[in-house]
Amino acid sequence: MIIEKYDVATLKLVTGEEVVARISDNDGTTITLERPLVILMSPQGLAFGSFVPTMDHSKGVKIDTRNIVAVGPANDKVIAEYKSATSPIKTAPKPGLIV
Repeated sequence: MIIEKYDVATLKLVTGEEVVARISDNDGTTITLERPLVILMSPQGLAFGSFVPTMDHSKGVKIDTRNIVAVGPANDKVIAEYKSATSPIKTAPKPGLIV
């Protein structure tokens, strides 16, 4: 499977999980994901959770391409939320009017 490198990609796995991550490498049979997060449903809507929380993600996570059903660039809202969730720099919320 040929998978392009995306800044932030969404992957649908054969297990049904939806993973958001940066694709850093593709050797033809496996891809390497940087900072992978899984999409979860919460009472407030969609949320991110840790993908394989017991694994050391510092060198990336390799996934066999046979276990990927679909892959493509994430939409703009997911990209913004993903970057916020994975960035070490936290920005303050925009000020609003106090009435």
